[in-house]
Amino acid sequence: MEVELSTRTIRAAALATTAVLALALAGCTSTGAASTASTSGSGSGTKIKSVTFVNPLPDYPAWKVIGQCMAKEAKKKGMTFTQSGQTGSSIDTTYMVNRVQQAIAIKTNAIVTFPVSAAQFDPLFLQAKNKGIYTASVEGGQTKNNDINVGTSFSQFGQLAAETVAKKSKTENVGFVTEGATGPDAQFITAFTKWVAANPSSGIKILDTRYDAGDPTQDPNLINAMLTAHPTMNMIVTNEGAATSPIISVLKQNNLKGKVFLTTNSKYSGSVPGMKDGYVYSFLLQDMCGIGTTAIDGLSQFSSGALKGKSTDIATKILFATKGDYAKLIASGKFQ
Repeated sequence: MEVELSTRTIRAAALATTAVLALALAGCTSTGAASTASTSGSGSGTKIKSVTFVNPLPDYPAWKVIGQCMAKEAKKKGMTFTQSGQTGSSIDTTYMVNRVQQAIAIKTNAIVTFPVSAAQFDPLFLQAKNKGIYTASVEGGQTKNNDINVGTSFSQFGQLAAETVAKKSKTENVGFVTEGATGPDAQFITAFTKWVAANPSSGIKILDTRYDAGDPTQDPNLINAMLTAHPTMNMIVTNEGAATSPIISVLKQNNLKGKVFLTTNSKYSGSVPGMKDGYVYSFLLQDMCGIGTTAIDGLSQFSSGALKGKSTDIATKILFATKGDYAKLIASGKFQ
């Protein structure tokens, strides 16, 4: 089954300290690399002995864990692992492009990276493919020349959000805030809506959907308008981490603590303090170590032909944290 991959999750961590925060958390794609593996890949059956990971932010907690787990899995499989990345808190795309080009030049067997933009990285993936080098993207669903893509399924994200909201109370009147009516946003809402339709006793009623074009500065007006139009609304659901803070601000300003809650994306978006203060009901967490491990496993399977006829968009584990378990989940270091 083809899996839609999310770029609002890891991208949130990757770009959270840059000027393009809103874009990063908004994402820009619905599917990853080629949807199914063909009979021949980039390396034409070559066994992977060396892997280069061009890490966008190796010092940032989420990406640091991904790199560490990738290294462990590569060692386990007998692969020589090399990681490169710029220190600091901002992505240097030029640096990343140069490092990918260097990896191609030295003919490493496989390259893994976070493609910041398709325009810059898709040509690099094609260059690698033409030289018999396998390629994997992490949350890079907007590119098409990579062999595999590892990340979060938007359909899974939406369904799990619905299941989580349904556990809160007998009646949840929901309003959505998302970027737009197409692509990943539509997949997220569609999956949520389908689950509700299939579970009529869940107590969830969808009242409204508002679009912010990926611009969190629009959210206060959108939320106020939605709350005015639907006085019974008691749950706001968003797949945009950047929307978290403005939504919480509106709830505070309207004295809605304990009356209207938020289900959102990422612990990096202000969700933890929002939960402690009583405004956030739940937020998405990802298995960061699993992402690193899966990238290596996926490349190994692709190179051996084990993915022939199967999806090359490989979904990784996600879950929603609530007040009762978020501290334990985060402390484990596995989910971020």
